[in-house]
Amino acid sequence: MLGFDGKEYPIPTREQVVELFDHNKELLSKKVPQGFDQLELIPIAMPTPLLIDLMKAAILNHAAERNIYQTRRSPSDPLIPVHVNTEKQVWLWETLRQALDTDELVYFPQEYSSAHQGQTKLEVVTNGRICAVPGWSVGLVESLPIMPEQGQGKTLGGRTQLEIGSSPNEYLQTLQTQAYQGETGKTLEDFITKFLTRLETTNEVSNDVDNNNALWCLGQYLKVSYAELVPTGRWFRSVGRARLDMHRTNNALCTKSWGASSTVRLLKP
Repeated sequence: MLGFDGKEYPIPTREQVVELFDHNKELLSKKVPQGFDQLELIPIAMPTPLLIDLMKAAILNHAAERNIYQTRRSPSDPLIPVHVNTEKQVWLWETLRQALDTDELVYFPQEYSSAHQGQTKLEVVTNGRICAVPGWSVGLVESLPIMPEQGQGKTLGGRTQLEIGSSPNEYLQTLQTQAYQGETGKTLEDFITKFLTRLETTNEVSNDVDNNNALWCLGQYLKVSYAELVPTGRWFRSVGRARLDMHRTNNALCTKSWGASSTVRLLKP
């Protein structure tokens, strides 16, 4: 992979991933019983605009093949086709577009404020606590096609699944409690990679707002003159496209349809 900084970041090898699992045995012994059972490799160093272009191309290709469907809760559910806007498959808010891959977009903040204690993208790609293999996050996620509604989250290993209905500030505070130790919020790179993976493996879209399943990307933060903002990713069924934009960290209007999920990122030996 050619990174946003012009450097090459080889994809993790099987041997490297096995070594990471061995090194992170203690962490995994806690998080796997809590439901983190799916491996995910995220190309964080990839230019985000390129990831978005790959997303557009995949959606358009599936639409041309008439092979793109709503998210199913279970593989036994019927396949329901979705409409795709062939003119614009991904809508990107201009303010967010200008911040992509710049130092203005903060990664993994501890709080959504000027005292965020977060990092730049350049710092993240060489941070072994996020990218155990340079440029690549290697982690585990939950196999949840749709985030649980309020009161529907299961408690596994002393941890309750994150449910829709909270603000980014509230979710970030939750992730900092003991039961969620070792977890970080999602980034746009996480969201797009998951969207692409699900589309290519199941022919289904992800994070449909009509399923109350839009995603807060808690792992990123942008301060503008009028507010603190967190990116969001979702499929907009009514207009047939994905939408990437941002909302205020204390937003109470979106919470009924927005949720959060997390990743257990393996640490570099």
